[in-house]
Amino acid sequence: MATSYQPLLGTPKNTTTFSCRRVYLVLSLCAIILPTTFLGLHLIKTNRSDLSISSHLCDQAYDPKLCISMISELAASDGVRQFNGINLLQNFLMRSVPYTVSAIEVARSTKNRVSDHSHEQVALADCVELLNLSIDRVTDSVVALANWTTPSSSHANAAQAWLSSVLTNHVTCLDGLHILGRPFMETLLEDLISRARVSLAILARIVASDEEMVRPMNGELPSWITREDRKLLESLPDHHNIKANVVVAQDGSGDYRTVREAVASAPDKSKNRYVIYVKRGTYKENVEVGKKKKNVIIVGDGMDLTIITGSLNVVDGSTTFRSATLGNNSY
Repeated sequence: MATSYQPLLGTPKNTTTFSCRRVYLVLSLCAIILPTTFLGLHLIKTNRSDLSISSHLCDQAYDPKLCISMISELAASDGVRQFNGINLLQNFLMRSVPYTVSAIEVARSTKNRVSDHSHEQVALADCVELLNLSIDRVTDSVVALANWTTPSSSHANAAQAWLSSVLTNHVTCLDGLHILGRPFMETLLEDLISRARVSLAILARIVASDEEMVRPMNGELPSWITREDRKLLESLPDHHNIKANVVVAQDGSGDYRTVREAVASAPDKSKNRYVIYVKRGTYKENVEVGKKKKNVIIVGDGMDLTIITGSLNVVDGSTTFRSATLGNNSY
């Protein structure tokens, strides 16, 4: 959470050349995208003439006062009193990137200071990875918001998923830190957590006017799911109808004996679904779906028949991030 001496929306100092270059690339991308968002003014169906945009967008915030403070300062810095909520959210996300980069640099420098404490080093390395993922997800969110031009668009759902993962990344990073690393990172991470919560609050208020997005699904699949994905999801109870790219079987009857090998076989940055069918059995392994493994789907024979179980846990020295039996960094 921002302190009295830490400006809410200023640009952090003391970043490396690499960090500055990355911020420049992200902001350049956003600068190209943002002009198109003014076409989406009709998406906001609320009467903003009766409410200030900050209080209006912070109705559902975790901390309304902090949310209003952040948005008001953003609007003031841009010299605008009221403007499109989507555009405001994109600007807010862009301005959060330098703070994330600053936290990455602090995590790296702190990691070098605690070289004699392997557990702290692993936790700080996790933070670097998680925060880098957050920058990618923020960029994805800005792109998704720019493409959100019609009600019930999948882009709004995508933005919500990306921003939720950003919040999860920051909390996971903080949870993994201990006595040595926490003092250096805690204030930065609490501020990032607050920003992630505010971004989700703004998005929630924007989509509140879209009846399709907020109505209960009652077991139905969302309307934006493609025909191919709908067919795949509906075929899951019966594995005979699944057209898998590869099959995992412990007895050697498939393409691979371990799930980890099958995941490694998936193409990087695939635009098509890559389905891995895991036959019944207990697979004692920890599986990580890497950042470049896009559109990977893992299906089995049922919750009690196909079991993947790892042995890593926090009590035995693993960090929260690394203890997952099946971890996914591709989103």
